[in-house]
Amino acid sequence: MIKKTHLAFPVLLLVLVSLACSRFQPGASEPPLSGKIVYQSDQNGNFDLYSIDVHGGVPVRLTDTSANDVSPTYIAATKQIGFSSDRENNWNIYRMDMSGKNIQKVINNKDVVADYPDWSPDGKFIAASLVEKCATTATSCNYDIYTLNADGTQLKNLTNTPVASEWVPAWSPDGQKIAFSSDRDGDAEIYVINKDGSHLVKLTDNHGYDGRPRWSPDGKQIAFETDRDGGDWDIYIMNADGSNPRAVTVNTTSDFSESWSPDGNWLVYVSNNDGDNEIFIIDKNGQRQQRLTNNTYNDKSPTWVP
Repeated sequence: MIKKTHLAFPVLLLVLVSLACSRFQPGASEPPLSGKIVYQSDQNGNFDLYSIDVHGGVPVRLTDTSANDVSPTYIAATKQIGFSSDRENNWNIYRMDMSGKNIQKVINNKDVVADYPDWSPDGKFIAASLVEKCATTATSCNYDIYTLNADGTQLKNLTNTPVASEWVPAWSPDGQKIAFSSDRDGDAEIYVINKDGSHLVKLTDNHGYDGRPRWSPDGKQIAFETDRDGGDWDIYIMNADGSNPRAVTVNTTSDFSESWSPDGNWLVYVSNNDGDNEIFIIDKNGQRQQRLTNNTYNDKSPTWVP
């Protein structure tokens, strides 16, 4: 009896400890964090593109020119990075391998100025904030949302609003719609339009700035940056139809320029909480914030790649 009692107690204790660990382990039901963050940084005097592991570490420099390479986006269909650059004396769209090699210019029309490119899920089309004739010396130009073939041909103006600007388009995961920002009503709001330019719908309506819409991987939600609460910028999430907006970040610093993780559980974004712009990640419920960069430079426009 004594032997049975002494044997049973440690076994029972082991079972109880195992159950407790499995029950209270944070994030046990989620897959581990994976992938890289591609972003722009001016640590060498101009903006180049860098990548960093989602767990942190030493950033890897992907582009190295005296020009500015900005607005990186992941091209899932070809496993490449798209971006905008003024490396040929005009803002244009480029694509390259994940290593930063094999850089290719997309549009050859010298009269076109383009930024914020986003490739359709099948990789066949690009949406961009674009103006067909904008002098390089101009202080401002009114941009519209255009679509074009992946080879740079067949430009199509979807919005055509001469007195306003539209920017930062994002394809829906099913490839049928494009979300974007516009100041056509006097301040920046978020809209969605069919890929053929039909059925324009306004998703936000307030006196603050709402911008940079980004679809969740399942297409059910849209994340965006906003200053609607006054004073600073925060990251919000709303349903894809514009309903139920709710804050992900709530603090006294500015948080902006967000992008979803491939599994839809996290967001990467920029925060100026230490006086300059750094890259952070946070889960979609506003918890488990983690800092990825820590320097005295401007790190901006992050995108999460698998």
